[in-house]
Amino acid sequence: MMLSVGVLTAGGPSLAAYPERMIRVVVPFAAGGGVDALARPFAKELGDILGQSVVVENKASNTGQIGATDVARSKPDGYTLLLSSAAFATTPAFYPSVPYDPVKDFSPVMIMAAAPQVVVASNNFKANTLTEALEMVKRKERVNVALSGSTGMQALATEKLAAQAGVSFMKIPYKGAGAAFVDLISGEVDMMVDNPASSLVHVRSGKLKVLATTGSKRMAILPDVPTVAETMPGFEARNWFVLAAPAGTPPEAIQVLNKAAREALSRPALQEMLARDGTDVMAGSPQQAADFLKSEIATWRKVVKDGNLQPSL
Repeated sequence: MMLSVGVLTAGGPSLAAYPERMIRVVVPFAAGGGVDALARPFAKELGDILGQSVVVENKASNTGQIGATDVARSKPDGYTLLLSSAAFATTPAFYPSVPYDPVKDFSPVMIMAAAPQVVVASNNFKANTLTEALEMVKRKERVNVALSGSTGMQALATEKLAAQAGVSFMKIPYKGAGAAFVDLISGEVDMMVDNPASSLVHVRSGKLKVLATTGSKRMAILPDVPTVAETMPGFEARNWFVLAAPAGTPPEAIQVLNKAAREALSRPALQEMLARDGTDVMAGSPQQAADFLKSEIATWRKVVKDGNLQPSL
């Protein structure tokens, strides 16, 4: 169906109905990744609801800068959107000269969903809880933690966990989670903070164990696994997905997109996919999205500054 809106102008309502043509959704990461995996079924549902084609375009870079900058510089007419992860807000903390401002250069449509991270460990690791692992570190026992990247939510959550616990992990950098899993499963490294979508397949097959999750409450798909916050009150670290338009996009178009995105996320195909991966649908308002972004930017900028984190390892 077509959702129409009269875009207001200085002289009164415009006769144009939005949307009238194809919408481009830019994913600033490679095809096949976590953001892309959400974007493609979402675009299909969104297009069906809006009555127009919604096409996903990958503009890949490690930090998402290329795609985000492309959208920031696009015409603010509602026909070019960004669908990105938490890297959208955290990257500028590592790269002060990043060519976009996540607040000033965008009009957020919605924080679509958020996924607590999981602290997974090798089956050979003698600690079976996060508390036991932290006690090992405090006793100066060897505990290696794999990092699947240096600027993503996984690295940030690892740093926040160490800082709040008052410990220092031996960090082992990898070029992506795939290589890290090989060594984690073999026992070459002990622990890793990761997205549930990529980790739980190894947990379910018995190759890894879960020590904790990083949301404010226990995950529905892992009800017996405690949260970090149960032993360190206030701890939370979630990867999330944002839909945003260039700054200056008419508010009426933003509202049409928000309403359609909310409906898309309520459809069975997306509900089932997100639930399977331990991801919570958020689907709030544009204002809630703006407030959330400002909060996340402040939180992780402090973690980067306090830990003197660098963008490459």
